[in-house]
Amino acid sequence: MKVQEGATVGAYKIIERIGRGGMATVYRAYHPALDRFVAIKALPDFFADDPLYRERFQQEARSVAPLKHPNILEIFDFGYEDGLAYLVLELVDGGTLADRLGQPLDLREAVRLLSQVAGALDHAHQHGILHRDIKPSNILIHTDGTAVLADFGLAKMAGSLRRLTSSGTVMGTPEYMSPEQAADEPIGPASDLYSFAVVAYEMLTGRVPFHAETPAAILLSHVTKAMPATHELRGELSAHVEDVLRRGLAKSPEDRFSSAAAFVAALKPAAWPGRHSDNANMTPATRRLARPYRTPAVLVVDDGEANRELIEACLAGVDCHVRSAVDGVSALKAVEASPPDLVLLDVQMPGMDGYEVCRRIKSNPASRLIPVVMITSLDDTDDRVRALEAGADDYMTKPVDRVELVARVASALRLKSLYDSLDSAEQVIFALASAVEAKDPFTEAHTQRVAESARMIGVRLGLGPSHLDALYRGGLIHDIGKIGIPDAILLKPGPLDADEQITMHLHPIIGENIVAPLRSGARLLPIIRNHHEHFDGTGYPDRLSGAGIPQLARIVAVCDAFDALVNDRPYRARKTVEEALAILRDGAGRQWDPQVVEVFVADVPAFASLGAA
Repeated sequence: MKVQEGATVGAYKIIERIGRGGMATVYRAYHPALDRFVAIKALPDFFADDPLYRERFQQEARSVAPLKHPNILEIFDFGYEDGLAYLVLELVDGGTLADRLGQPLDLREAVRLLSQVAGALDHAHQHGILHRDIKPSNILIHTDGTAVLADFGLAKMAGSLRRLTSSGTVMGTPEYMSPEQAADEPIGPASDLYSFAVVAYEMLTGRVPFHAETPAAILLSHVTKAMPATHELRGELSAHVEDVLRRGLAKSPEDRFSSAAAFVAALKPAAWPGRHSDNANMTPATRRLARPYRTPAVLVVDDGEANRELIEACLAGVDCHVRSAVDGVSALKAVEASPPDLVLLDVQMPGMDGYEVCRRIKSNPASRLIPVVMITSLDDTDDRVRALEAGADDYMTKPVDRVELVARVASALRLKSLYDSLDSAEQVIFALASAVEAKDPFTEAHTQRVAESARMIGVRLGLGPSHLDALYRGGLIHDIGKIGIPDAILLKPGPLDADEQITMHLHPIIGENIVAPLRSGARLLPIIRNHHEHFDGTGYPDRLSGAGIPQLARIVAVCDAFDALVNDRPYRARKTVEEALAILRDGAGRQWDPQVVEVFVADVPAFASLGAA
């Protein structure tokens, strides 16, 4: 059957031809009922007309279709009508890896793409499927940069025919064949791994390792010749890269890497050459920049094995190491033993749910800066609010979209990297804030509770992520200025006299002066300086009033007051929650922002659950 534009194949309308090779022709097609564009790959007539080959074609489709992996081209359907055998495939509009070659790729970009293809190839091998035709034109690239491995099974069918076509040309692509494939010997996963290494060599040097005027000469080179040195083709490639490629292209299958992932893992350190720099004559600033690269770690917490595997597969192209935990308890142990750079956390788990796991991670000073993304099948406003109240940095619903997940993980890892690169002075300041709290047994965990409750109010007021972060961090260090207050005043077991009150009223200014030199602390300064201002203008140190008081300071002021009221102090016993709320209501509009008080009072059980009451 001859396929023409506008023709109908099954339920699909042919739009245009988008590719043609020796084994098949590919068309862009449209399914009107599903409103979906797909790719249709049709066998040539001389294959499709033969029942044996047609059956093999269908059998390959059946074997590959179950390979559910974000980096394997998805097969939707198989059909045969009017002499046309065809597959219905996922449509990829970004071209192929071959379109990007001809010159070397950036090392990091090459490693990124190879990581994705490696995940797909290893997944296929784990399910007993060989590809047999790994090459750049079989690696498709979505417009978002995600690589997809295509044409599983077709090469196997081609190999089951005969080595040469009637015209005497080799079926397959000699430049990417393994020595055992070239010698027509039995092959296994190691053959695919060799072809994968050839693709890597071409990506990094701009050319394949072996080329000649005839296919036979190329095949002979794979069997007999040593790999050409990479530094002669691209001088900046290190000896480490050359060693990795040489092992990947070893003549004996036993001498190659055990998996595609192992090959890429060996390449990754070379993508950040600073890790091999000589530090002897570096300045401290340069030495910080040249610290060894550490692959970020992502902890996936989900009681469903299939969900964990799916997320790990989706992250195959992200530069990260994926670990997993099956429940909340094991997740907390994993975070404590080796803090990850990101936690992807399921909500509904037996025992401890995701909200509680997140709350504990965020309440621990050692792990509070680890971004947490909650992933759940629940999808209503209350669930999202609960996640944010627990301290989650982001929220996604199942089933996860691969592109969205990759984007959010990359964003969260950038955020964690930013936290990790904060000025060391900021770390000292947070330590000082903890030291202030440690001086007074009556205020243990006070700043942590203020930080969490302030962030929760921010969520209810609809504040953005940057403000929520400032509320949390500002809440943690709002009283840092007390480091400059004498212990005799700070810990006095009774009311302060007039002179002592003047000294105590200096702590917001002292705190501001401590934090002011930090660029990263600029958004925290209004909280530190103005959290003791009164709504009616009678507070300190600046006697600001109403909306003139920074909003974040107004929020922290209410949380600070409530926590102080419901906990013992040297000069008085704790109030009950009801007594504290009565004081807040009475002071609304005078001491505190009435809107903030209203929000706080409306959901006091949530704030009391933090341990403040």
